[in-house]
Amino acid sequence: MHFISFVASERRNGNCDLLGRLATRYAKESGADSSEVVYLKNYNIEQCRGCLSCVFEKTKCKINDDLYQLLDAIQKADRLLLIAPVYVLSVPGKLKMLLDRFLSAYDYLKDSYGKPAMSIGVAALNDWHQFQLPLINLFLLSFGCHIVDSFIVYGAGPGEVLLEDRTAELPVSIQKLIDYRRTAFQSHVSKHCPIDFSTLFERIEGTNYRCPVCLTPAKVAEDGYFFHAKDLNNHRWTTQKIQNHYINWIVKTKPRFKSKFREILKKRKTFGL
Repeated sequence: MHFISFVASERRNGNCDLLGRLATRYAKESGADSSEVVYLKNYNIEQCRGCLSCVFEKTKCKINDDLYQLLDAIQKADRLLLIAPVYVLSVPGKLKMLLDRFLSAYDYLKDSYGKPAMSIGVAALNDWHQFQLPLINLFLLSFGCHIVDSFIVYGAGPGEVLLEDRTAELPVSIQKLIDYRRTAFQSHVSKHCPIDFSTLFERIEGTNYRCPVCLTPAKVAEDGYFFHAKDLNNHRWTTQKIQNHYINWIVKTKPRFKSKFREILKKRKTFGL
């Protein structure tokens, strides 16, 4: 079993770096055969150009950067830990750019979907990270991972996370990830979405809500939200639903566009575009 800490921070010896290195040590102590830290900062990742050649021409992305070298490194992991700092309530831009390359990565990674993963967001202040875990876990879900655990650790200056109680519990979380064997979700009440750990919910009607990241329905309960097993096991990011979205929506946008092309040209002429 190979364990990887994937660190999405630029800062050497910063909080994310220290947690990533510490996690690799705990992973070895918990039974991993090998472990390493992979740094996003060491890879040149450019912004997606939206050309969709990776889909319609069934080729690798035409951008000449390090995307596939990074995917190769991540793909080696049997267990994956993603660590990222909070930038303006959210994730760093480079991690978002990597997420935006999802379509280029789909064919490359689809046969290795189901990887157990965990995430840690590093924040300086409470109430300044509401979008952090939903987006960091959106990355993991869209790249085919199954999220075992996810939480925030607080620390502003480099090394402050080492003083936090949650960091002291890191060996337990790593052991949980190493030992994880996937089973079906059971119905239960939770204060966060069990799929992506988001605490942000979209109100549908009355006491009915849903998670905006995975679209899992939830109903207000006495101590959180009630999630039904059938919904938890059929969320937006299951392997089957990602495949269906790719084949029956993304791939079919080209013929749909071609069928509307003359109408689009007429509208462009009408608007002087």
